[in-house]
Amino acid sequence: MGKNRLLAIVLGFTFTLRVLGAPATGSITGIVQDKKSGETIIGATIQVENTSIAAATDIDGNFALKSVPAGKQVIVCRYLSYKTARIPVEVVAGQSAAPLVIELEEDGVALQEVVVSTYRRNDTETSLIEGMKAQVQVASGISSQQIAKTLDRDASEVVKRVPGISILDDRFVVVRGLAQRYNNVWINGNTAPSLESDSRVFSFDMLPSSQIENMIIYKSPAPEIPADFAGGFIRITTKSLPLRNSVQVNYTTGFNTSTQFTDTRLNPGSSTDWLGFDLSKRPLSSSMPSHMDVAGSNPDEVTRLTRSFNSDWRVKSYIPMPDQRLSLTVNRRFDTEGGTEIGMTTFINYSNTYKTIQDIVNARFGVYSSEADKPVYLDDYIDNQYSNDVRVGAMHNWSFVFSDRNKIEFRNLFNMLGKNRLTERTGERNISSPFYREETEMLYQSRLTYLGQLAGNHFLDEHKLHSLSWNVGYSYAYKTEPDRRIIVNQAGMSEGADVSQLKVGNEEISRYFQSLSDHLFSGSVDYKGSVNLGSIRSTVKGGLMGEYRTRSYTPREFVYRYDNLTVAERQEYLYLPYEEMMSDAWLSADKVYIDEITQKTNAYEATNLYGAGYGAIELPLGQFNIYAGLRLEYNRLRLTRDKSMSATQTLLTSRDYVDLDLLPSVNATYNFNEQHLLRLAYGRSLNRAEFREVSPAVYYDFDLFNEIGGNENLKTCKIDNLDFRYEFYPARGEMVSVGLFYKHFENPIEWTFIDMGGTLRYNYENALSAQSLGAEVEIRKSLDFIGMRNFSLLFNATLIKSNVRFDESGIIKTEDRPMQGQSPYIINAGLYYQNEKWGLMSSLLYNRLGKRIIGIGKSNSTTHDVSVNIPDTYEMPRNSLDFTISKKLGKLIELKAGVKDILAEKVVYKQFPQFYDAAGQLQEREQVTKSYRPGRAVSVGITFNF
Repeated sequence: MGKNRLLAIVLGFTFTLRVLGAPATGSITGIVQDKKSGETIIGATIQVENTSIAAATDIDGNFALKSVPAGKQVIVCRYLSYKTARIPVEVVAGQSAAPLVIELEEDGVALQEVVVSTYRRNDTETSLIEGMKAQVQVASGISSQQIAKTLDRDASEVVKRVPGISILDDRFVVVRGLAQRYNNVWINGNTAPSLESDSRVFSFDMLPSSQIENMIIYKSPAPEIPADFAGGFIRITTKSLPLRNSVQVNYTTGFNTSTQFTDTRLNPGSSTDWLGFDLSKRPLSSSMPSHMDVAGSNPDEVTRLTRSFNSDWRVKSYIPMPDQRLSLTVNRRFDTEGGTEIGMTTFINYSNTYKTIQDIVNARFGVYSSEADKPVYLDDYIDNQYSNDVRVGAMHNWSFVFSDRNKIEFRNLFNMLGKNRLTERTGERNISSPFYREETEMLYQSRLTYLGQLAGNHFLDEHKLHSLSWNVGYSYAYKTEPDRRIIVNQAGMSEGADVSQLKVGNEEISRYFQSLSDHLFSGSVDYKGSVNLGSIRSTVKGGLMGEYRTRSYTPREFVYRYDNLTVAERQEYLYLPYEEMMSDAWLSADKVYIDEITQKTNAYEATNLYGAGYGAIELPLGQFNIYAGLRLEYNRLRLTRDKSMSATQTLLTSRDYVDLDLLPSVNATYNFNEQHLLRLAYGRSLNRAEFREVSPAVYYDFDLFNEIGGNENLKTCKIDNLDFRYEFYPARGEMVSVGLFYKHFENPIEWTFIDMGGTLRYNYENALSAQSLGAEVEIRKSLDFIGMRNFSLLFNATLIKSNVRFDESGIIKTEDRPMQGQSPYIINAGLYYQNEKWGLMSSLLYNRLGKRIIGIGKSNSTTHDVSVNIPDTYEMPRNSLDFTISKKLGKLIELKAGVKDILAEKVVYKQFPQFYDAAGQLQEREQVTKSYRPGRAVSVGITFNF
């Protein structure tokens, strides 16, 4: 108690001294607006003239200057492409001056002619549109200001608001109808880490939306960006230099109508599942040998190893708690005496959510029976799936602005996602004869990514005509599935049998373990400078980039053997509950033991060495602007694996895939005036095979109930891209654009499958060629002109037609079809309301996709007879509608609520088999391969701002 009193006296004395010795000061507050539109301006710089006292306007256009010396002062307000404003103010000691309303006028100078005197902000909608207008490429984007108006929780939900973008499997991006493999993602100037063992893709669900400053999708090639894309090059920038000191705490809770009001069923996890990883319960024992050799081990060792596996086979049923989401953001800004601005942003987020999907129709069909005019089921199941997802994320960024010519940033981004999932499946399989089957999958998956970066931007001269930027980075990705358990129970059945009377036994119990680790080291340097070519002031660019990436993929597979049991013991054992089957009374070398059946050929080590250099020139020729250049890329992928089938022998083999490509690009712009411009762009890009795609490794996918494999003979795909777009900027922060695009693919890489006799194996293959033709329209417009003040509209739509051609020289003739993942149309619309005076904001967002190929069919005809083919599987169109509303309560509190997927329409996958009837007429039928209802998601949240 005495210590507390002493501390209070010391603090009080210190505070008194500071007050008595402090100079006479006051404060100034206000708001900055566009004089013409009245729209608040975010990120404008406010400074007391001839002092270091400065601030920037916040997301509402407000600012506050504290500790301003008493007396007459002049306030200077600056913002890019606006005239500088100077306002005289009388500051009274100990008081706050009357709030200022500063109205800025547009400068009227073309953006490309502006010499930027400081580092501009890119997190507002206005700055993003102005930046895209000045881009030499065809691009679209979204800012954190627009993200804040939605309920989007991660990057996968954010990115689908961009024209021509859709999302596959809730985490993979599809740009202009091109599947995830045709798109490239960078975060803060570095390649985004991939967590997928089957393809090179970034899982967008790993990045929380609140960490994003802006996201720009470049749709035409340019010399300074990597050429490995065809749909879009996605550049994500996370938040760094804050506007002001602040602390923000957010808590959100919610429920899904299909989840929180019904029992969930899960295998109990470990003590660390709530942190997104399993520390010790599921992984293999540290004493487990690199390969378990039952034949060469003594019985006691076999018994010990069999019993060393996780023995918890319980399935607990309970009502899940509401979804929980917490986040903390700390922003700090420091100004040193030497004039250096230092900014620090720290963000920590945590979420614990549940998802239940019941009565999932999950079927697989053979060739449609034209004689009986009915589908032929190979698998006909009903699935119930339950999952619990835990996400932990952190971002820690530092920015050092030493002057208006030098800036260095240190960025760190960490995310971890743990998933505990149970799938229970019942139904029939009919391959050679009908069986009733019950299947269960217990899956735990943990994914981790880290991205670190040190980057600098420097102007090399006083006039800022020459600049140099550099970047060094390291990223790490780790994915593990410890102890994925699959239990298959089945019983023979006759047609029309009552399945409720069938007695099924545990036919097979398998346990899978796999881990993937990925390290990537990168570095780049870029130069930009102004050069006079006669009377033309051109801009030249050049740079070098290098990456070195390593990957290790290790799978292991085990099964239980019952061959030591007597007939009577087997009849008893196979019908026991799981937890009794895994008891020590049954597990031993002389009864039920575990045996490793891992195929060493499924594991691999890989490296990828990438180097690139480019040169480009930008020529402003009156109203024309031409940006052209060349990019040279070298890439060597090396895959190493053990081809030996014996556990005791090693036969390492390596194969190199080497490319050297010279890639031209031209981006031309014609400016009619400040509001109207035309763009025409051509560029050559490519699409290389990824580690897993050239590996013969095989993985069993429970959702597809089939295997996935690779193809050692894949070739690099070459793409020619052509874009034409008209853009109209009616007012600041508004945009209307209409565009056309065409793409030609040579050797496109597509997903197909091979019939393995009862099961299918999906793999990759090169088609002969493909074409994609499309049109895009985008509108971002205030609705003041029709009397709807404070309302704004965002609308974008894309129409696409694509066609894949296959080699006709083979015996089997494959039908031409649209590209996998391509929707014939994509529609996004948003109606936004924002009332600054009331602190009220709401949005209504709509999304619809045309039917797209989600799974490739199989051609079986030598004469293009479609009646013997297995058709492609399409995801059918679906309407999605989201609503959100938020209300500020003073300056400290904001309430937010919303509903996602209000319509809750069923998700449906269909096939459309065709056949010729007796009259020779082509007929088409429908058959549903998958369908389910995802439910509506309702959430409420509160944010505290300090």
